Amino acid sequence: MRIPSYRNHTDSRSDQSMTPMIDVVFLLLIFFVCASVGQVRESVLPTELAAGSIESLQAQQPPPLLGEVWLKVLPGSDGNTIVEVNQREYTDFSQLKDTLMNLAELAPEIPVILDIEPDVELGEMIHVYDTCRVAGFESISFAADAEKLKTPPPDPGK
Repeated sequence: MRIPSYRNHTDSRSDQSMTPMIDVVFLLLIFFVCASVGQVRESVLPTELAAGSIESLQAQQPPPLLGEVWLKVLPGSDGNTIVEVNQREYTDFSQLKDTLMNLAELAPEIPVILDIEPDVELGEMIHVYDTCRVAGFESISFAADAEKLKTPPPDPGK
C-alpha cells in the first residue's frame, strides 16, 4: 500500500478561497473610508449641557438687536472724502477704522450699509468698503435710490 505524498497533492481550492476574502476586505475598507469623509467631527461642535435641571424658572430673553450701521460717504470741498457715522463726521480713515473696529467688537453680525454719493471717487468708495471688512463686519451692503434704479419701459415704436 502506498501512502499519498503531501508534495504531489495540490489543492486548487486553496488559492481560490483567499481571493474573495481579500476582495470583501478591500470593499469594506473603501466603504468605511468613503462613509467617514463627509462626517463632521463631533468634538469640534460646541455643546453646552445643562449642569442640573433641564427646565428653567425664567424665560431667557434674546439679546436686543442693535439695528444697522449707516455710513454716508460724501465728497469733501477740499478733495477729501467725508464719512458720516451716527451723526459724526470722519475725514481721517484711521479714526473711522478705530470706531468701526469698536462697533464690530460689540456685534460683528449687524449689517453695515454704505450710502455713497454719486460724486465720490471709486477708489474712496473701495477704501471705505475695505475699512469695514478689516474692522470685522460680516454683512456690508450698498444703499441705492429705488427711483433712480427704475428703468423706463422700452419704447414699442423702436
